[in-house]
Amino acid sequence: MEIFANHAHVFPDDVRPAGSIDSLLRLMDECDIARAVCFAPHRNHVGDAGYPEPNAWLVEAIADEPRLVGFSCIRPVDDDAVARLEAAVEMGMHGCKIHPAADRFDILDDRATDFYAAAEEMGVVLDFHTGPHWYRIKHYHPLGFDEICWKHPNLKMVFEHLGGFPFYQDMLAVLGNNLPIGRPGHLFGGISSILNRELQRLWYLGIDAVGDAIFRLGEDMPIYGLDFPYNAVELIQDDLRQLRTLDLTDEGFAKLFGGNLERAIEHRPGSDSGQGH
Repeated sequence: MEIFANHAHVFPDDVRPAGSIDSLLRLMDECDIARAVCFAPHRNHVGDAGYPEPNAWLVEAIADEPRLVGFSCIRPVDDDAVARLEAAVEMGMHGCKIHPAADRFDILDDRATDFYAAAEEMGVVLDFHTGPHWYRIKHYHPLGFDEICWKHPNLKMVFEHLGGFPFYQDMLAVLGNNLPIGRPGHLFGGISSILNRELQRLWYLGIDAVGDAIFRLGEDMPIYGLDFPYNAVELIQDDLRQLRTLDLTDEGFAKLFGGNLERAIEHRPGSDSGQGH
């Protein structure tokens, strides 16, 4: 089965060689991964290194790499956030990575709400980090996403790490409260960095919890992600080994390993392909 994986953070070679595009492609080869979504770096991580607009850098860097799909990375409360999202869509980017804790903002800030409205209108999928990450939890507690779902009922979102161990049940509550029953929805759970007990202690859930989440929310929910470059080849190979033990239908495995991701990014308002939500 061909794997289309989500969640690869990439960097210019001179900023982080182990996180370069060439390093990602080598890892994909070693793990038999056909395609991957890669995220542009945070602007404040690479601006001083000569990359003031990392979204544009990524588009150019992967222009000749058909195995890679680019997502922008934007801090929604910045004054130019909506303009940057519009520019990213014009450049052909299919989604946007958002990290509330690393970028230190409140997910319910009015400026963020304006950004979500723009993303909803443009049909852009927003990929959120969820789970503790060394910032004030009240600003990104998973229950806040329920408010976003109610205010933006057509906004496509991926919730990475399923909230991690501390917020797993809260994240299931949000997903279950807002997913349609018995048909594909517009909300997804990112299965990334939650299967290694020793290395991922804050987010570790284990394979049984992943299976339980899919049982409760359905096979249209999970999206497998690499969390490159923070996870090495051996860890990703073990993730894949564990995930293949899940009690899923053949169609369910196809959805986990790329089908749901494909569905999340394929539709935009006004297009003739993909599913509307």
